[in-house]
Amino acid sequence: MYLHIGNDIVLKNKEIVFILDYNSLKDNKVFNKFLESIDKKCIFDISENKPKSIVITKEDGVIKGYISNISSNTLGKRSFI
Repeated sequence: MYLHIGNDIVLKNKEIVFILDYNSLKDNKVFNKFLESIDKKCIFDISENKPKSIVITKEDGVIKGYISNISSNTLGKRSFI
C-alpha cells in the first residue's frame, strides 16, 4: 500500500517508521537533535510553509524525513485504509 503525504509525494507504507505532529515537536530538544542527525539532503519540506506533520521513513537503509501540510491524524487514518 501507499500513502499520499501531499505535494504529489507518495510513500510505501512499509517504509514509514512514524508519523508525528509538527507543532508538538518543533520545540522538543530531543527531536531536534534527531532531525539534526539526519543528512540535510534527506529532509524534504513539502509543506508549502504550513507544516502540520513529519513523516519519518527508512528507504533502502536511509532515514528520510518529510515535512507535510497534512495533519498527522489524517495521514494516520489514510495509512490504515
